Amino acid sequence: MDVGSHPAAPSAEDLFEMLGYREAETSVAGTVEATVLDIPWSDAISERARSFIVGWETGGRAFYERVIKARPVWPEFASGITIGCGYDLGYHRPDEFRADWQGRLPGAAIERLSRTIGFRTDEPGRPAKVAQARALVRSLADIVIPWEVAIGQFDEGKMPKLVSQLYRSLDHLDRLHPHGRGALLSLVFNRGSGGFVSSKDRFREMRAIARAMATGERSEMARIPDLLRAMSRVWGDGSSLARRRREEADLFEAGLSEERLTEAVVALRQHGEAEAPAAPLAEQHEDVAEASDDEETVEEPALTEAPGPTVADVRWNPNDDDHPDYRHLPRAGQGATFDLTAADLERLVRLNVFLVRPGPLVFALRGCRIAGADRREDVEVLTLVDQRPDHRDYRCVMGVLDREAGRMHAYRASTVPEARALVTGVQKARQGIFEGNLLPTGCYTYTVGTHRAGTSGEIRGVLRLASTATGAAEVVALRSLQDVVYDRRDFWHRCAPADNIHPGRRREGFSSLGCLTLPGDYDRGSRSHSGLWADFRVALGMGRTFAASDDGRQFSVMLLTGADALLVAGLRGAPAEGLRRLRFGSTGAAVARLQAQMGLAPDRQRLVGPVTRAAFVALQQRRLGWADGILSPEMEADLGLDVFREGEE
Repeated sequence: MDVGSHPAAPSAEDLFEMLGYREAETSVAGTVEATVLDIPWSDAISERARSFIVGWETGGRAFYERVIKARPVWPEFASGITIGCGYDLGYHRPDEFRADWQGRLPGAAIERLSRTIGFRTDEPGRPAKVAQARALVRSLADIVIPWEVAIGQFDEGKMPKLVSQLYRSLDHLDRLHPHGRGALLSLVFNRGSGGFVSSKDRFREMRAIARAMATGERSEMARIPDLLRAMSRVWGDGSSLARRRREEADLFEAGLSEERLTEAVVALRQHGEAEAPAAPLAEQHEDVAEASDDEETVEEPALTEAPGPTVADVRWNPNDDDHPDYRHLPRAGQGATFDLTAADLERLVRLNVFLVRPGPLVFALRGCRIAGADRREDVEVLTLVDQRPDHRDYRCVMGVLDREAGRMHAYRASTVPEARALVTGVQKARQGIFEGNLLPTGCYTYTVGTHRAGTSGEIRGVLRLASTATGAAEVVALRSLQDVVYDRRDFWHRCAPADNIHPGRRREGFSSLGCLTLPGDYDRGSRSHSGLWADFRVALGMGRTFAASDDGRQFSVMLLTGADALLVAGLRGAPAEGLRRLRFGSTGAAVARLQAQMGLAPDRQRLVGPVTRAAFVALQQRRLGWADGILSPEMEADLGLDVFREGEE
């Protein structure tokens, strides 16, 4: 989800003014799309845009249940009787109303409400109509439409229609950021799409927007925020309608800014490569000379006084469908308790065809906790609870699987960057500096070595994201450069972020720009480790005190989510082909087919590394407008690939 500096929520007066306001020019004639809508409507706009529209059209759940009280209302002005999330019966046809609400409301309620279809309090004869509207509202006060029903109709009925109307109205929408498309969708919700072609003076800015979009030129599209703000002349600067236009302009500009920043980053990455021969890219499995990011310090990072998001804005994306870690998974419901066995972990290795080194396997479950404890050691079964991280507390699980004995050690941990790091990451991105990332799920090689060698934050005996004790592995990390909530439209960066595994080193929270951490610390003088971090090291066969002989030891780290583990545990003894995945660290024939179909050079190891994952992310972004970096059977069909084969679990 995209979170920036959010404006204050509309007041009840603003919302009633909005609900009561309608334009006469409601649609554009014709059925041919000006821009082809070849993606689901929910992918056409950003989650930030959807939240913006829901806020202005419905006021949100609290407004709906406490102010409207889930009953039919008359918002005054020239509106009709309005139900659900801004569904004005005065502006709908009887057949349209029945199609939208059949099965959502009892038949008797539909019959009573249908008598108000087409009625609205406009001129002529408005005084008499107002009295009639008030009487109608009193007579319908026993009809209650629960929020779940109202927002369901909004998402499944109203949203798809308005998105289609927008796409039939304007050219080159595919060239806009989802924030920009969302801003224009908000405009259509409020003013209709007819204004894009109307000759009336009140719609002159909408006509200008249509002309700007018709050119397909970025410079012309950049004029749209000013055109949105100029519409204030119609209602006056102090009206709620003018405020909505200003906030739409801000949203559109946020999309332009994010596009410019992403393009600049890509340009920096590709600088100097333009003259390279046009040969297929080859996969890269070796360490690079040095890490891309500044590794985190023990001290809390300083926050500069700068406009933009704050620590209070940082949160885990509340919408699983908008987060790369969860988008590919069937919904299982948060908060479920489940038992995980060694056999379940082995099945996850097979379903993801991970290349796993011999010896103990490190598993990390993002968004998970151990039921009733901070640790469980030398057990055959772990009782876990699915949850989501929050960038502030240890809300993940890390552990060690003894593959020969089938026994597990598990500890409270974190696999995400801390909240302050997300804020400084946005601030530094404006200076072209990368700091802070989310390591995507996959299987990675870690080697024992030193964290921040030669500095005050030096820690000996950590697990380095590298294939050597001093190197840095290249991966594809997720960076949120404009806001402080990760989503599937963020920047995927091929880099060497040094996302090591080390102690969190704080009494409250943890120190991480993207590293995986466990509660505990390290004393440089005695070279001793403490806390759950020390217990984790012991489970891996190392001591509580650093020993130079540990340097160079290697482990495979399988990073997945608690939801992945929950789903595979629920399919114990049953087929699980639907959970087959290719992601970083996957190997085998399916990977070779994927590489070939993306035009990559043959890879002897047939392994998803940074080149394959970056190419796959780019393919998703071209086809879908977003990426999660994970190939599932459903994604295979969406992208027109032929990768998975029966019997290749």
